[in-house]
Amino acid sequence: MRFSRLSTCVLVVTGLLASGCASGDPGKDAGTLDGGWRPLFNGVDLTGWRRYLGVPGPDAGPLGFEHDPRGVYSVVMEDGEPAIRISGEVWGSLISSDEYGDFELEAEFKWGTHVYPPLDAFDSGLMYLSYGPAGAVNAGGPALSDPTGSGAFLVSMEYQIAPGDVGGIYDLGPIRFAPGPRVHAPERAGWSAIRIVVSAGTATHFLDGQQTASGSGFTSVWPGMPEAPLLRGTLQLQSEGGEIFFRRLRIRPLP
Repeated sequence: MRFSRLSTCVLVVTGLLASGCASGDPGKDAGTLDGGWRPLFNGVDLTGWRRYLGVPGPDAGPLGFEHDPRGVYSVVMEDGEPAIRISGEVWGSLISSDEYGDFELEAEFKWGTHVYPPLDAFDSGLMYLSYGPAGAVNAGGPALSDPTGSGAFLVSMEYQIAPGDVGGIYDLGPIRFAPGPRVHAPERAGWSAIRIVVSAGTATHFLDGQQTASGSGFTSVWPGMPEAPLLRGTLQLQSEGGEIFFRRLRIRPLP
């Protein structure tokens, strides 16, 4: 997104940070791989993700959860491997069923060929530390959608995926944080490797092995609610106007 435009949860801000809490330890199950890695995509379907879509056009309400009449989200074969395809035609996000605190995440992405209004440009993101109601925000920055729930995304931190700004760090909604230096890594055609490390209150972004951005001190500053440290949340794969493919998604909890 361009800026212009636990069994028990650790965080509780009158229920906002606790919404969607996952039970159990998502890092320890039958799907755990060597080194503690867990696949986030099974290569067959969207198990482990919830489909959410905002408004499909003027004078329409949000499509909501699991209502995807245009096939925005699908699993396809791309370059000989299964991948998640997000068309970008309607804004929204795939939201992980589980929440994550400190973690290391890896994925690969590649642009498709289609773009859609209103941006008519390639734009997407991988969001983390997501919380609150679906559709709470529709753009980068602190503002909530009006009315809340009319937007496309959860409040979150974002690994930006947009030409010229891949790997940037932004807040979507009322989150205060201290950004670190921004380094623009070379962007290449075809598949590129994303890496996100969240540990001890600091997030670090990498693109193709090069550090691009960081941030720390993530704090929820939801209007009318007490401020609280933002320590865990769901993931989101963003649909925002540009066709994009994701593959080889995996995550491992950090101590």
